[in-house]
This record gives sequence, structure tokens and C-alpha cells, in this order.
Amino acid sequence: MDARNVIYKVIKPRSSLASSSSTACEDSENLLERKQVLRWRHGWWELRRSYYIWAAQIIFLLLSLSFFIVGLQQQRYPTEQQCAAQLSAYSPALEAVEYEMVRFQGALLDKNPYKGEPSPELDAAWDEIVNMGQIKVHSGDLRHLKKPLTQAKLRTADEEWYTGGLEVFHQLHCVNLIRQYTYLDYYYRPENRPPSFTDSNHTLRLHIDHCIDMLRQVVQCQGDVGIVTSSWVAGFPDPYPDFNSWHKCRKFQPLNDYTQRHLLTEKVMKTSEDLTLPRPPCENAGPKDICP
Repeated sequence: MDARNVIYKVIKPRSSLASSSSTACEDSENLLERKQVLRWRHGWWELRRSYYIWAAQIIFLLLSLSFFIVGLQQQRYPTEQQCAAQLSAYSPALEAVEYEMVRFQGALLDKNPYKGEPSPELDAAWDEIVNMGQIKVHSGDLRHLKKPLTQAKLRTADEEWYTGGLEVFHQLHCVNLIRQYTYLDYYYRPENRPPSFTDSNHTLRLHIDHCIDMLRQVVQCQGDVGIVTSSWVAGFPDPYPDFNSWHKCRKFQPLNDYTQRHLLTEKVMKTSEDLTLPRPPCENAGPKDICP
């Protein structure tokens, strides 16, 4: 019994040592497995992170490329408003510019509401496209127009507005005035006399000459490069010009609508603060002279 006990006592520590060694090995294996799992998880998150970074870079690259292509297309194919802005002096009314193809009516015997012997109907047709009235022009636009802030001002409580009008309507006024002047017998009758014909003969003559020269400048400024072709027509010894040519025109109605939206309805009153010029702007000034 004693020997067995001795042997048992000797063997027991060895068994405990083996068990401890086995447990340690198992712990080491578990630790290694945990490290491998953590390493795998870390690698997986790094992979996902790299994927997100690459995806974001690709998306950014595609967006940049898209914006570049859109910008390039806009440079190659600008909008009508962009074209108008490039080909015109500044005007707040450029926002209303639209284009259309129009075939001019150029035949001598063509009839339309604006052509022919004077009549109340013909005068009414001209009045609809001439007497559009004045518009309000903001002070910021006046600076872009390179006009001084000494122009006639509309007094308002909040903002500074000035009086103005679209050139197209003044040009039509000039065409109409010259048209009326070619029918003096009709328009000098009291019942048909327009306001301009109540001026003195000298003033009316100055007005007519002013309109002729304004239209001359407009025609030369526009420099229409349309081609007038010719045809052989019976009874005419020379080729007969065909004035029914195509033109790309600014639509008239949107310009009319713009005027109505910005119509000056208040009466402009002069005050002591307003500047009074000694003579009309640029009077007696040469083409290269500086005038307000």
C-alpha cells in the first residue's frame, strides 16, 4: 500500500503537468485562432475600405468627366441666350431673346397689315407694334449699359429704377414716321395727324432725318449677309431680284412680353436732386468723342 501510494504520489504530479501542458497548448491554439480571425476580419475591413475608396474615386472621376463633357458641349453648342449675349451689347432684355426662321415677304405686290395706302386699320396695326411704352431699368443694369446714374430716375422707396425702352420699338417708330411722311396729304388732315406732325416743319424735318440716320446705322450694324438671288421673268429684260429670302430672326412677341412685364406705369417727376444737362446727350459730338 505504501509503495503504491508513493508511486501514485509520484505519478500524480506528472499527470497534472501533462494536463497543464495540454491546456496551455489548447490556449495557444485558441489564441492563434483568435488572432487569425482578427487578422482575417481586419483584412476584410481593409479590403472593404479599399473598395469604397476605389469606388468613390471612380464615381468622382466619372462625375468630373461628365461635367467636362457637358461643359465642352456647351462651348461647342451654346444656347440661344448665350449666342445672343456674345453677339450683342449688354441688355437685361437678352433673357427674352428667342429665334425663329422667317422668310421675308419681298414681292412688290405682296400685301400685309403694315403695307399699302393709309387707313385706320393700317394705322392700328402699326400702333400695336410701335407704342409699347417705357420700361423700368434697374440701377445695376444701367451700370452694365455704361450709362451714368444721372439718367432720368423713378423715385421708389426701396430700389433705384430708371426709365428706358427697347431699341426695336424706337426703330419701328422711325419706320412708321417715315411711312407717314410719304403720305403728307393724308396725315396732315386734323383727324389723322399724329403727334409728331404737330411740331414745326423744321423740327419735323430734323426728326425725319434723325430717324433715317438711325435706321442707316442699324442696317450697317446688322450687316445682313443674306443672298438676294434673281430669276428671269417675262416682260423684264434683266434678271428679276427675289427678295423672299430666309432669315434667322429674333421673335418679336417675347420682346413685347418683356416690355409688358417691365412696363413703367408710374409718372416720372423731376426733382431738385436730378441733374439737368445743358443740351441733349452727345449733341454736336463726333463719333470718337466721349459723351455721357
